[in-house]
Order: sequence, then C-alpha cells, then structure tokens
Amino acid sequence: MQKKREEYERTGKTHSEVTPLLRDWLDRWLEEIVAPRLRPSTLATYRSVVEAGIKPSIGGIRIGKLQPRHFRMLEEYIVKGDEAAGRRPRSSATAGSAWRTLHKALDDAVKEGLIDSNPCDKSEAPRVAYKERKILSPAQAGALIRSESDVMWHLMWRLMFETGMRQAERFALQPSEIIVVDGVICINVEWQLKVYPHVTKLEDIPSDLNARHVTGKYWLVPPKTNRGRRTIPLPKSLASELTRYMEQHPLSNDLVFSQKDGSPLNRMVETRAWKKALKVAGLPQDYVPHSARHTAATALAQLGMSDKVREGVMGHTVAISNGVYTHTTVSDLLNATSGVEKLLS
Repeated sequence: MQKKREEYERTGKTHSEVTPLLRDWLDRWLEEIVAPRLRPSTLATYRSVVEAGIKPSIGGIRIGKLQPRHFRMLEEYIVKGDEAAGRRPRSSATAGSAWRTLHKALDDAVKEGLIDSNPCDKSEAPRVAYKERKILSPAQAGALIRSESDVMWHLMWRLMFETGMRQAERFALQPSEIIVVDGVICINVEWQLKVYPHVTKLEDIPSDLNARHVTGKYWLVPPKTNRGRRTIPLPKSLASELTRYMEQHPLSNDLVFSQKDGSPLNRMVETRAWKKALKVAGLPQDYVPHSARHTAATALAQLGMSDKVREGVMGHTVAISNGVYTHTTVSDLLNATSGVEKLLS
C-alpha cells in the first residue's frame, strides 16, 4: 500500500504536497493523455523530443519548481550539444519543438490540478532561425519532368508540380479517388499513406482517426484537417497519362503507385528516384521533393490565380462543394492546374 501511494504521489495521480518530477509527469502525460488522442506519427515525435531533449536536461526538476532558467538550460542542452558525451548540437527548431511540447504537457498538468499555472508562460520560447527552402523554378521543374524516363516517376513528378499534392496523398492514391465532375477527370483527395513502424493493431490508433490498414507498417489515414480533403481537376494530358498508366499497370494493395515488388511507396524510395532525376536533369542536389509543392504554389501565384483558387488546389481550404457552384469552381480550378501545366512546358 505504501509503495502504491508513493507511486501515485510520484506521478501526480493523487494529491500530495510535493509535485511530481517532470520526467515522471511526462511519462504519464504521453501514455494517458497524449497517446489516446494523437496520430502515431505525432506521438512518436513527442516521445523523441521528450527522451532526447527534455528528460536528460531538466527531467529531474519537480514541475512545481520549474523556473525560466530551467527552460534556458533545456535550450542550451539541445543547441550546444556535448562533444565529450557524443551529443551533437541540434538546431534552434529542435529546441523550439521541445519547448512547445513541454508547454503542452504543462498545460495538461494545470488541467489535472497539479500546478496552478504553466511555468512556460513565464519564459520566452527559443528563437528559431528558419532557413528559406529552395524551390525549383517552373523551367527547372519542366526540365526535370521531361528528362525522366521512368513511366511512374514521370507521372509522379507531374502530379507533384501540377497539382501540388502532398507526398502522402500521392502515395495513397486509389482508383476510387479518381472521379469525373462535370466531364472533367479529377482526383478526390481522401487519404494519406503513413508508415507506423510500432503500430501492430488498429486499437493502437485513435478510433476517431478512421485509419485503414494497407499492409505491414503502412496505413491509410484521412488528411489532418477537413481542408485537406479536396477535389483537384486534372489537365487533359495529365488525366490521359494517369488513365493510361492505370490501364497498363496492375494494382497492388489497391494503390495506383507501388514499388516493383508490389509494396507501397515510401519517403526513402521517392528520395532516391528524386536525386537521380535531379542528376539526369543537371539540377543541384539540394532540392527536396517537398519543394515541388512550393513550386506549384509559386506558379499559381505567377499565373495571377486568386487566393481562393490557389488554396483550393493546394488543400488549404474546401475546394469543391456540392451544389449550384460546382461547375464554376471546377472550371476555375481546372484553369489553374492547366495553367501550371503550360507554365512548366
């Protein structure tokens, strides 16, 4: 009984004059509060930040005793590293992520009645030095597409640049998402393909996520927000290329795109193909696949598309709704994607 009482006092599960150690509260927070409501990928990020940064630096401080100097200690631990201990310096963005994670955890500690206020509010968040992401110009994007000899990757690069689809959305594309609206072939974005290495059963994923198992560690999940669900009209030549590809290539796991052995695509596979494509096109190797999405957004802006149309294509707002405005909206979005296609060529 005494051991159980000490455990409950240590983790903050029962009233005590002494608040729990930060590391004990973080363990409880991750398991009881965070795990049931977050996507496995987000939970894994939180765990990594907690184990690599917060616990070893200030985990031994009681949450009721946290002061601004402790948050400065956390930041210094992350950004300066320790060569003698074999711990390399990390970016200010990593320190910022740790601070935000800690802020969330202490907010929940307030809600649980363990502390009266969040000590993070008395400190300043780490200043993050953001690096501007390099993006390909429309001419460079067009060159990369034209130099690609592999049928699947040629189509994949077109989808990247002409529709602005996210990587996980392209990997998750299924025949059921290819629809016809007012005579125009469209992609109805409904799923993202995610890799969850530590998820073994559906019960490990929050039920409200409506996840679907594909195979092995691959899962289909809806976009993070309703704004991510959108319908993107395809330019005629892109629609024809996609249709032809589906007719000539058998489906694996009901996915349009897959590796040669039938397994789903993943980030590493695409990165290898992307690096090869950059080399063949004679482009610098420091571009990343996600830069294609920025190129698409920039191209839409260069074409003078309205914010509403750009957001509709990119998935920042609801694109097409059922009703009397459908035809006009499809037409506007088709003009946008067709315009990007012409700009790239």
